[in-house]
Amino acid sequence: MRILYPSLPYEPRTIDPLWEPEYSWARQQGFTAELFDVETEQIVPRSATPEPALYRGWMLSAGEYESLAALTPLLVSPTDYLASHQASGWYEAIAEFTFPSTFQPAAQLPDFAAGQRYFVKGLVKSFGVDSVVSSAEQWRALLARHEIPAAETLFVRRFAELEPDSEQRFFVVAGVAYGAAGTGLPAALAPVLSRLKKHKFYSLDVARTIPGGSVVVEVGDGQVSDLKEWKLADFGATVLGALAAATKARS
Repeated sequence: MRILYPSLPYEPRTIDPLWEPEYSWARQQGFTAELFDVETEQIVPRSATPEPALYRGWMLSAGEYESLAALTPLLVSPTDYLASHQASGWYEAIAEFTFPSTFQPAAQLPDFAAGQRYFVKGLVKSFGVDSVVSSAEQWRALLARHEIPAAETLFVRRFAELEPDSEQRFFVVAGVAYGAAGTGLPAALAPVLSRLKKHKFYSLDVARTIPGGSVVVEVGDGQVSDLKEWKLADFGATVLGALAAATKARS
């Protein structure tokens, strides 16, 4: 399988140090590992007749991912990338398995009348410690601190208490969920896999609520998801191995 890793900016022949361990592991296992410089739009070394590549690196904007797709065939199309990377691409399909949420412009104030708290995100990323809001004042402060335009769409999620340290990251390849050290996906969340069957490779973060149930925290594109509790060798052998097998089966 061919994998693209990020280079240092403007240094297309130098692996980004934070991705070097996975890059080295992939090469040692016989994968074709190449470097991609998003700044200069170069791939090094460039295969003459490349097979579709898996991208493993930093988050790319829609435009940056489109540019990469114009350079080389990809295992995950730009449309599929956004379907997992942006909350608007997956929420409706699994709404009953995650926190009740809405997509709304920043100018629209949530209802705080009943003392409700919300976890606020963009379509991709949260706003760190400022993400939980419980009043109109906190909402306005969030918009001001992060310079969020009034028309920007926000992903506003009903806040729920989770069991401490219960969040786990699964990677899903061809409809099969893989957990670190062989952990299985909670049975209550099994229907999520069929709901998201059009998504080729994604991460699935799940946690336990204080009442004890399992809930999907969020979905992400597997290419730009970090390993969290996974060990590199486990991720490589399990997830990259499953991707390589699935790619071979399709060829």
